[in-house]
Amino acid sequence: MSDVLPAWTAITDWLAVHAPASHATLRPGAAVAEVRSAEDELGLTLPADLATLLMVCDGTVDASALDRDPDEYDPGLFLAQHHLLPLEEIAHVRGRGGKTDPFWGSWVPFAVTDYSLPPWGGLAVDAGGRLATFHLAGGEPPAEPLTSPGYGSLSEFLAALAEALTQGTGPLAAAVVPGLHRGRAGVGPFAG
Repeated sequence: MSDVLPAWTAITDWLAVHAPASHATLRPGAAVAEVRSAEDELGLTLPADLATLLMVCDGTVDASALDRDPDEYDPGLFLAQHHLLPLEEIAHVRGRGGKTDPFWGSWVPFAVTDYSLPPWGGLAVDAGGRLATFHLAGGEPPAEPLTSPGYGSLSEFLAALAEALTQGTGPLAAAVVPGLHRGRAGVGPFAG
């Protein structure tokens, strides 16, 4: 059984109380029909955990479009220094209508490090539910995303993030510290 929903609920409940600016970046969930339409457009079935997550939260808003000081920490980066992409942006990054970059294969990018730049780095999940990081170094993508250490699936990653935020423990807490700055949450070296 997937742990996506309990982990996501723990994350968003924590954000609502401790990081309202980050919580405000959450978009409403996509409808089942929207997910199915995106799958048709992408030419693949989204991994179950990712589809579940997108139906409760269709990504985060691009906080660069919000009225905020550009020197302030981006409130949408609460996902371990990544933005959760909406369905439309997943299709944009991966490619659509038979024009998918062969780099992606069965991988679906679902989070990026910066909305304002091309997707130089982020998180992806494959048809089998395995989680990976990707880096588009030098403008040329590697042969495939690099597998992430510590958590092999999206549900494990979200559970680790929930544990780091709510308890200050777990695999993410060991490497980085959850922190707050002016109502924005992040998991990264800025925290303290």
